[in-house]
Amino acid sequence: MIGPVLRLYPRRYRLEAGEEILAVYRESVADAHAVERVREAADIAGHALRMRLGVSSATGAGRLLAEAAPQVAGVAAAYCGLHVSRWYVAGSLSPAFPPFEADTWTVRLFASALVTIGAVTALTSRWRAGVCATAVGLVALAVATVASGPAFGDPVVTPVMALLAALALAAAPPDLPPGARARATAGVVAAAVWLPVTALYAGVLPVSTDHGLWPLLVLAASGVARALRHRSLRLTATAATAVACPLFLAYAHTIGP
Repeated sequence: MIGPVLRLYPRRYRLEAGEEILAVYRESVADAHAVERVREAADIAGHALRMRLGVSSATGAGRLLAEAAPQVAGVAAAYCGLHVSRWYVAGSLSPAFPPFEADTWTVRLFASALVTIGAVTALTSRWRAGVCATAVGLVALAVATVASGPAFGDPVVTPVMALLAALALAAAPPDLPPGARARATAGVVAAAVWLPVTALYAGVLPVSTDHGLWPLLVLAASGVARALRHRSLRLTATAATAVACPLFLAYAHTIGP
């Protein structure tokens, strides 16, 4: 696993420090479980991407990604939470609950569940661990969507947007974690998207209308509110909202007319 991850580093840095990174990785995961191995590999991948992109807490791009990271996590939670909700509602309304099978559909479902759990974890308690789980889940979701074809979303747009979201989370500087207020705001946005659309799936709301743009409208309203509240950071807040929107664009493309 670690070999392809090391190739993400710039060639010069990999030649100078690759052996040291490999030795530290092997020592840190010597007696670790599979989840810890994946987490360590994800941390290394994130560091490699930040080096290759020139992103750090000292650069404008790094600060922008740090600002956008909680919003990206909230969008991921809502997007993948809706996929899980849609599956559960459809299954609970059918005579026999659909069984799990070893296919790409099941992989996509479990990847969505991992993203949802990881994003909620990041927004409520353990930011670093939750971000790692979310990024890994988004990559798995992208791969499974490509393999599934058009049956589960656009086989090009959906995986590209999922990978962009994973990249934004992985490239955000770890030394600029979001504050409690930013995480809470992202959680509120996720809930405002997930709850009414899930209610529509369940037939609880007495309306029947297109809701493909609803997530984008909620995110845009949140971005406008943040820009008005922090007028000195209006451009940064707007750009951060734009960075966070790819998964909702994929949702609108798939669900909308």
